[in-house]
Amino acid sequence: MTMPVSLYLARTIIQYPFRYFLRISYFDEVKNHYRCRQIAELGDDPAQFLTYPNDRSFYVNEELQEIANQACGRDTDSELEKLLWPFVDATIQWEMEAFFHRGRGKASTMTQAEKSAIDQQLHLFDKRRLYFLRYGAVDQSRLSRMSPRACRPILNKSRDEIEQFFLHQEQELFEDEVKLYLFAAFNLQQHFNESYAKAMPEALDESKVDQFFLDNICQLAEDKTFWRDLPDLARLSPYLSRYIIYFFDLNFGVNDRTREYIRQFLNDHRQFKWPENTKINDNDIALVFGMGIDELRQLGEKELTSLWRRKAKELHPDTGGDHDQFVKLTAAYRSLSSQG
Repeated sequence: MTMPVSLYLARTIIQYPFRYFLRISYFDEVKNHYRCRQIAELGDDPAQFLTYPNDRSFYVNEELQEIANQACGRDTDSELEKLLWPFVDATIQWEMEAFFHRGRGKASTMTQAEKSAIDQQLHLFDKRRLYFLRYGAVDQSRLSRMSPRACRPILNKSRDEIEQFFLHQEQELFEDEVKLYLFAAFNLQQHFNESYAKAMPEALDESKVDQFFLDNICQLAEDKTFWRDLPDLARLSPYLSRYIIYFFDLNFGVNDRTREYIRQFLNDHRQFKWPENTKINDNDIALVFGMGIDELRQLGEKELTSLWRRKAKELHPDTGGDHDQFVKLTAAYRSLSSQG
């Protein structure tokens, strides 16, 4: 049985302005895996392939439709419209919103074939990324319980299409979630024995975290099963290069989600009781850090994080510290971070 061809929109990863391409994923029976092929270049503005016959509708360039139809062996008009929808004039989008999205009902039940394909096709790195994107969890000890439906968007796809999927999904992350996402996706917690590694990666030894991250990048870059349809292993893929840029440009965020991780960790230890009110005044902030409040506020983000990390190691109960002071320290750090 011939496997269906998947049509998708791709863009450059690091180069800016972005350039867009129309590509397909198809099953190579000789290689026995999915591969990708480019069928059209759309330049830096795919909107040029859209036509507006009136102020309430649009259609895709007929020549582009024909190229896609021939490559896929089917009518792809509606697929092209969906792919290029983000580039449609905002006024037209507003007029067409209800019509364009009608008929999109509840997803169908996963078939046994789809469930079997998950383990056959998906790399562990893919599953870890999906798990964080779906559940926002750094701790992936329950990865095996992830809903199979979460995997459906990247089944029967080439590596390039899978990476384009993640490229798109990662745009929905807040800036202070990105490094947590990479920490989870590369399972960096496995390299640390500290009990708080899952809850507070920002408190770990930064140099070790960085080194383990680079080691994992190198391992993935050389994994031929991962890159089997993108076999140029002589240089680092732009798909991985972007992760290096993200990782070293951004910091772990201390946000509500991180607070919930910490809360869950503390609740697992009877000697901890997270206070209902974690607000902290300037005097307490200065006292817990051992520095004047004005001096603390002059610190840059990285300097403040480094200072907090050192203090957290001293005060964490697992290393003989005091839980009340540890809680005050975390609250003080959040307060200073939000003021910056």
